[in-house]
Amino acid sequence: MDASSNIPASVALNPPSTTHPPPLSLPEKLPEIPKYKYYFRVGKAYGVFYKNGLKAIWTNYKLARGLPNHIFSSGQAKVHQAVRDGVLSRADFQLIRRTRRDINKVPLFALIWLVCGEFTPLIVIFFPGAVPRTIWIPKQVQKVREEAEKRRSQSKKESALLLVGSPRRFDIDSMPEEPQRRVLRSYAKLLGLYPAWWDRWIPTLVPTSLVRRRVYRKLGELEVDDFAIERYGGVGKMEGEEVRMACEERGIDILGKEERNLRRDLEQWMKRRWTEGRDENADEKIRHSIGSRK
Repeated sequence: MDASSNIPASVALNPPSTTHPPPLSLPEKLPEIPKYKYYFRVGKAYGVFYKNGLKAIWTNYKLARGLPNHIFSSGQAKVHQAVRDGVLSRADFQLIRRTRRDINKVPLFALIWLVCGEFTPLIVIFFPGAVPRTIWIPKQVQKVREEAEKRRSQSKKESALLLVGSPRRFDIDSMPEEPQRRVLRSYAKLLGLYPAWWDRWIPTLVPTSLVRRRVYRKLGELEVDDFAIERYGGVGKMEGEEVRMACEERGIDILGKEERNLRRDLEQWMKRRWTEGRDENADEKIRHSIGSRK
């Protein structure tokens, strides 16, 4: 069954709004309002925000569990094949990815909330990896994006070996061992595949096999996402926030850019991907290189 045959392109491309943080409405700080009342209202606003964000994860989980063939519980290769076969749309694919990511972070966030209480918003901004994406506050989103772009800039300066255009596993595999090692580490930073505090340990302590696993897994996801975007109508049918997130995932800077320019950047990525040719055996290669969960 082809998911594209029954639903509009905009629905097939864009996952539910519940995969994004809910609105955060903070009270206005007025001179006539006592400080204790103002901060009480701020705390209440954050409480509502976190509650709605956690409810969104549960909603997403139920939606993902309702997808065909129990696909939510399947391994990466099976999910990828379902997208290629038209069983899953891009919206379904992103729903699965984001729900899995967020569910895994709920226990740690719950512990932080239990310990820190009303100070949670001040704490979690420094630990984005511990917080589900549906409850990232706006300051946290901005901070993460600024840090990511700074690291991407450093990565590009550090490595003159980064491939021009959309990276493919085939191109990396064809490199000699030492250049391949450096490229893998540079792409890991470029694509944000490990936290910033790893930067000092990556060159010496983290095995290249672990870095390769993360990079190849990410490239596999991006290749399937590129395929789904093209299949279900292209960048022009994507919502603005989806365009921003897609650019971020591909190592494309977004801060200070208008949406039309981001769409252009993403379209250029897509054009390069299809001009250079897709790796037809991508999922087979990832199964052999990192294994697959059945």
